[in-house]
Amino acid sequence: MTLTLSAAGRPRIRLNRVGLGLVTVAVLAGCSHTDGPAQRPASTGTSSTAGASDMPSSTPPPVGATYRHVEKLCPVLNLSALAASFGPVTNGRDEVRETGSGTSNMTCSATAGRLPDGIVVVVMATIGAPASGRLMFEGLRGVQDAGPVTDVSGLGAAAYTYSDELTGTHVVTYDNNLYLTIAAAPLRPGAALPRDLVDRLTTVAHTALSGLRD
Repeated sequence: MTLTLSAAGRPRIRLNRVGLGLVTVAVLAGCSHTDGPAQRPASTGTSSTAGASDMPSSTPPPVGATYRHVEKLCPVLNLSALAASFGPVTNGRDEVRETGSGTSNMTCSATAGRLPDGIVVVVMATIGAPASGRLMFEGLRGVQDAGPVTDVSGLGAAAYTYSDELTGTHVVTYDNNLYLTIAAAPLRPGAALPRDLVDRLTTVAHTALSGLRD
């Protein structure tokens, strides 16, 4: 994730292009253009129950939960909610970076489906000192100006979603020492995304919290 200045001089959040932009280029190179378009189930509705029958159930984290570092984030995640809408999840890639302050940054990038209707998804988890998740969440939300922010209920200690024309649809949450972001963007630039995508990304976020919980 990078923090840059907009044309108006305000801070502007962008996902690191290694995390999303370059991943998109890499997965596009591996997608077939000759197999014909993949069929994607039609999405319906915009409520939090949309697509509930094909998404794994989740429970909120217990009060006082703490979260741990893992060597690979992808195996911890359950991406079946995305596979049900877009197609099989492939091209999973893990990246881990640790700082001298004891903070661990874990990234999982993958594709769901294929051209023209598939997506690239990037999950980024930062594990730090107790209560560090809230500091990151509040600080970065305060300078986020890519688009309108909408609160997401029932996820972590707090959560919100927004859309960016460059980096796609985002769900951001935190709990205690965990700060988590999920971004999904179409493999074909400009392609429409289903209306229940935020619900599906929220479901993935729940599985991340469960999988990283001590």
